[in-house]
Amino acid sequence: MPVGRARGTQSGGMFGLLAGAVLLISAAFIDPTSVLRKDTETQASSHREFRESRSAWSAWSAWSAWPQTGTFVPGVAWADHADAAGPPQRGDDHPKSITIDDFDNSDLGGFPLTWKAWRGDDDLARNLYTIREENGNRYLHAADDGSSIIIRKQVSDWDANEYPVLSWRWRAAVLPEGGDERIRSRNDSSVAVYVVLDQNFIGVPRTLKYVWSTTVPVGTHYRREGIGRPHVIVLQSGEEKLGQWVEESVNVYADYVRIFGKKPPRKAVGIGILTDGNATGSDSKGDYDDFVVHRRDTGS
Repeated sequence: MPVGRARGTQSGGMFGLLAGAVLLISAAFIDPTSVLRKDTETQASSHREFRESRSAWSAWSAWSAWPQTGTFVPGVAWADHADAAGPPQRGDDHPKSITIDDFDNSDLGGFPLTWKAWRGDDDLARNLYTIREENGNRYLHAADDGSSIIIRKQVSDWDANEYPVLSWRWRAAVLPEGGDERIRSRNDSSVAVYVVLDQNFIGVPRTLKYVWSTTVPVGTHYRREGIGRPHVIVLQSGEEKLGQWVEESVNVYADYVRIFGKKPPRKAVGIGILTDGNATGSDSKGDYDDFVVHRRDTGS
């Protein structure tokens, strides 16, 4: 075979491998579960969102690089939530409920233990998230100053297949004016909880985001376009319960399977918290407490 032809064959093979790699990586960004976009942003805005989304993906991918920051603490949940996950599983050596964090061990006025700021903005996060106390109970208070920083905690010991129900308490103190999580220019929430049970093979998280919205109806499920965008699920909306502690209990396993079409892995990635008012340029305040997961009978 002539030398020139051999080189051409090798070059063609390398091109084929590179093209295949590009198609594989591109496929990772296609999410068939995306909901039809409802807002009417311009093409330029869409391009800007893609750049921002790509940056957000890079920051969120740091989940997988975290060292272990803490493990579960066996705990007892509220009576009305303790049985929500089903009967005991595999004997008494498996607690019915496990506390992720109740903030009781964090210093009053300080930043919550074993939590980190998204994008590494720990100094800014300490100004936004502080431990407070009320009637002898400590909780996490959040007040956004326009920084819009998510804080997160790694919980790789959590197996959502066995502990599918996540419960917590939250309280919306100040709702961002006109907040609407479906629209980029109004994408603010008084209180929001992120659940990341999995990432794809290049580190893009598959994220559920539960919110207390200012305007979006309860039960709405929505996902804006972009790499790594969370699937937003509205649990509370409006001012009816403003200033009141509300207990939530969600089957994150069921939501994950319904949205992503498969079971989550045996080790979760983490949970996150966000109170923000940067998009609307308004005040946003809220409180969080008692993050607990609950067991179910898997029949195994």
